[in-house]
Amino acid sequence: MLYFRTQPDAVFITFVREALEYELQAVRRVASRNDTNAWVVEYPAVGMLFTPYSALITLEELLVAHDEASRVYRLTDYHWLLLYESLKNYCLWHNDQVYDASVSFTMLGGYRFGQVDFQTMTDRYFWDHEFMELLYADADESDCCSCGELTERSDIDLSYGLRPHPAKLKITPVEEPAWRIPEPEECGQWRLP
Repeated sequence: MLYFRTQPDAVFITFVREALEYELQAVRRVASRNDTNAWVVEYPAVGMLFTPYSALITLEELLVAHDEASRVYRLTDYHWLLLYESLKNYCLWHNDQVYDASVSFTMLGGYRFGQVDFQTMTDRYFWDHEFMELLYADADESDCCSCGELTERSDIDLSYGLRPHPAKLKITPVEEPAWRIPEPEECGQWRLP
């Protein structure tokens, strides 16, 4: 399972799985065209950080980690960005399906889903949105020298126009997760979450 801010329930776990699988298929379609321009046009944020191949590999790793019920895994900013974009794209597609169809909900994994509020979902389950800073990394603002010194900043590879280093795409297990307990008024909404 992925280490979210709030411990995910079965409904959210199902929705995340569907979103990751949907995105994996969409990336496969774009990657099969071998068109770099199409990749950047269809995935402007993710395309800055990932090649189609590295996005496929990372999405597959996210799915494997998400499906493992016995362990909890910590993600890097690169994973959070890819997960964010996957959920956003799937929410847009899902909400269009519900809006355009004659029914007010769809069934996913035995659960009924109506319109999904993406912003509320990310506010509840994401730790923060600092991963978005990866999109604005700038070599002029970097505190790293080109002599090869390593820093702890997660965006250093991007500040020099490089793709993420494989070490920065490692999903690490969390020994003792500290889930946030939501306030009582946050529960029982008619829209997910």
